[in-house]
Amino acid sequence: MDNGKRSVYLTIVSDIKRQVALGLLQNGDKLPSCRELALERGVNPNTVQRAYGELEAAGVIYTVPKKGVYVGGGKVSIAALARERLAELKSGGLTKAELSEIIAELYGNDTEGTI
Repeated sequence: MDNGKRSVYLTIVSDIKRQVALGLLQNGDKLPSCRELALERGVNPNTVQRAYGELEAAGVIYTVPKKGVYVGGGKVSIAALARERLAELKSGGLTKAELSEIIAELYGNDTEGTI
């Protein structure tokens, strides 16, 4: 993650985790092959393979040889995704004060669970 940019494979990992957490992808849903997703995203198939490898290690997906890649039973929470993204933003220089401003902007005067 040089210069605050996310690597392509991490973007793929994050996108799939988010879709699982939101219920857009369900347990047993078939994902595109590495080659198909690579063509769709305009990236090297090895990049997709790396992302799928990380997702498989986390239990989010599983591979059935000669059949395809499927969403597994691994739970992905929105809070965990937020934590990962916030850690990236913090390492990119986002301050706590800036984060508080963003949260206040998004949540308005909602005082539930304030920072």
